[in-house]
Amino acid sequence: MADETFDVWRIYTGEDGKSRMEPIGIPLGSIPHGAVSKLLAGPGVTIRRMPASLKAEWHNAPRRQLIATIIGEGEVETGDGQVLVTRPGVITVVEDLEGIGHLTRGRGTEDRICLFVPLNEDTKLV
Repeated sequence: MADETFDVWRIYTGEDGKSRMEPIGIPLGSIPHGAVSKLLAGPGVTIRRMPASLKAEWHNAPRRQLIATIIGEGEVETGDGQVLVTRPGVITVVEDLEGIGHLTRGRGTEDRICLFVPLNEDTKLV
């Protein structure tokens, strides 16, 4: 298997203070049974349940972190109007620590369960 990438949606603050999102390809190296990223350093992992009815106001990420939905669906809207449906298989990295932040909403009828993986400041994804 050749080296490949896995797209993670980066949510960040632009120079105008509005949040934006863009896909970034995380390099995956070949291993005998698939592919793997480099080890990403951080202090731990939390598991969070969010209700399907969630309608969070504009907010900033409390820290730089990866968020992986494992059950349910949600939406993230950035200040430039982009909306991303978050579901199993979609990973985001939130880096909008200042500016207007982003909106988070539930979607569907099932609560959303996510893994939140805080990253060390010096941890590079690519």
